[in-house]
Amino acid sequence: MLRHAIILGGGVGNRMEMQIPKQFIPILGKPILMHAIENFKKFDSKIEIIVVLPEAHILLWKNLCNEFKFDIEHQIVRGGKERFFSVQNAVEHIPNDSIVLIHDGVRPLVSHETIDRVLQAAYEKGTAIPYIDLNESIREITSTGSQALDRSKFKIIQTPQGFKSELIKKAYQIEYSPNFTDDASVIEAQGIEVNLVLGNQRNIKITRPLDLSIAESLMTQS
Repeated sequence: MLRHAIILGGGVGNRMEMQIPKQFIPILGKPILMHAIENFKKFDSKIEIIVVLPEAHILLWKNLCNEFKFDIEHQIVRGGKERFFSVQNAVEHIPNDSIVLIHDGVRPLVSHETIDRVLQAAYEKGTAIPYIDLNESIREITSTGSQALDRSKFKIIQTPQGFKSELIKKAYQIEYSPNFTDDASVIEAQGIEVNLVLGNQRNIKITRPLDLSIAESLMTQS
């Protein structure tokens, strides 16, 4: 099967307290999004890359590619108002008989072991999403206050989320719902089981200034 990676470069970076969108913020000399793309190409040099960007950021991205002499081949797809519509636009470019990995462009530290686990499970079962365990106590807010929950029954979900192309393309024909927080939730709305595989702790999503510092430290160590 062919392998495709849809890398989502949306977002405006309000929580970053910076003018530049978070996916374009440089770490170790190049934008975060470039690190994410390079990571997938290092995992598999033949993987087909689709980068999804807001229309207003496409020219900026092309200029950045020229500035940083970034020559990894990739297709650019215009994003939508919500993540759902961005992925919907991207999966239209995916051929049948493929495995699709859908990844946040601000997660440059996903391990190759995690990518491989997602791919293998998607090949075998049709769907796969990576998770890590909670390591802190959690509470649920109720009408009368709050109550402790059993954290072993909850998981933190990461990307890339992997699917057979036929499943994900069909799933994204559904009408949009604000309950669709990721691709797995769209798949589940079709009555399809989502399979969990182990992710990795370093696979953080860079959304705040502290995340940026942590990511830079981790990338310096690797």
